[in-house]
Amino acid sequence: MKEPVISKTLQNPEELWNGRTAAFLAEIRPYAVYALQSAALAIVLLMLGAGIGYHYLLTSPPPSFPFRLLAACILFPAAALSPIRTYMKEADLIFLMPMESRMSAYFAKASRRSFSLQMAALLVAWLAAWPLYAKAAGEHNFLLFIHILLVLVVIKRIMVYGRNLEIRLTEKRIIFLYVALRTLIAAGTVYLLTALQIWQGTLGAGLLLLVYLACLYPVRRTPANWPRLVELEKRHRGVTFRLLNNFIDVPTVQGRPRSVHAPGKLLAAIGGFRHQPNDTYRFLYTLVWLRSEWFGVTVRLTLLGVLLLALISGALATSIVYALFAGLTALQLKELQKAYRHSDWSFIYPLPPALRSRSAARVVLRIHALCLAALAIPSLWSMPSPLHAAAWFAGTLLLSYFYSRRKSSGR
Repeated sequence: MKEPVISKTLQNPEELWNGRTAAFLAEIRPYAVYALQSAALAIVLLMLGAGIGYHYLLTSPPPSFPFRLLAACILFPAAALSPIRTYMKEADLIFLMPMESRMSAYFAKASRRSFSLQMAALLVAWLAAWPLYAKAAGEHNFLLFIHILLVLVVIKRIMVYGRNLEIRLTEKRIIFLYVALRTLIAAGTVYLLTALQIWQGTLGAGLLLLVYLACLYPVRRTPANWPRLVELEKRHRGVTFRLLNNFIDVPTVQGRPRSVHAPGKLLAAIGGFRHQPNDTYRFLYTLVWLRSEWFGVTVRLTLLGVLLLALISGALATSIVYALFAGLTALQLKELQKAYRHSDWSFIYPLPPALRSRSAARVVLRIHALCLAALAIPSLWSMPSPLHAAAWFAGTLLLSYFYSRRKSSGR
């Protein structure tokens, strides 16, 4: 998307900001779609786990649990973090910097958009923290919910205003002091608002905000620090693309090549090979699993399943969670059997044609059996008796065996 020419910026700087925002979103959209597709399962599972743990905490809390402090901890990041995107480029130091007196609408647009997005995040955080606060306060009053939300709006607006002045500063020591001050004020206001009675907390938060505004008064007319705006924008872009690069290769991110070593003992234990010709593919597939993203996905799924099984109780709920994570790990591991299906090695080396699929199936079965055993451990006390856990382990292991054999015969 083309940006408006610089001459038009004199009449409508907001149009330039809108164009740069649209261009940035169009640039990251293809990568964001793939990233969401890759992370969707993990996000759903994390939300499921967090929801179960949150419900358990609200229904069966430990004695004297600090609900108010936890609510403040949930609100603090959303209140304190106040980035402002300006989409500044190095060329702007030549073309836009001389027009700084006419660029106030551009910076105001950036500030308003940042406030809107951050306020949405703060609202989500408050919706998550409200049950904790309501349980500690002993009431679920809608007016109380709205009262605190309005105070949070004021806090967020002043934090964005302070951040808007921070990015104009030049001296590193002064920048550090103001960033630290904003962080402390955000932590203090949120804590007072949640820890004290409603009017006491509101009054205390208001006093802290007045102190913060008084500290901002000496720098309120500081001119824009254009080189720092360009540097901050580079940093924002770098963080965004590095995050996306964890899910899909982003050409603009140049990562350092690094070797990933597989532990020798774990390699031999899972593969079960004895360095014979028939062990060639078992060695290969075990090494591929240990040095690829399948290892991380399998371990994270299994650990999340173990955590959920340790938190819940009851035969039905435990059986559903056990079967769910047994199936999810099986679906992830089935992709391992597809690796090297069309490799020329099968024709170059004197290996039996069916050895690859049999070896892959055996490695997948061994890995899945370890995952099922890990899931069975918390099921020993989550299910009515250890026999139920043993039956589920044996049943899912048998299904895994037939499933891997079917995939092996189907190649």
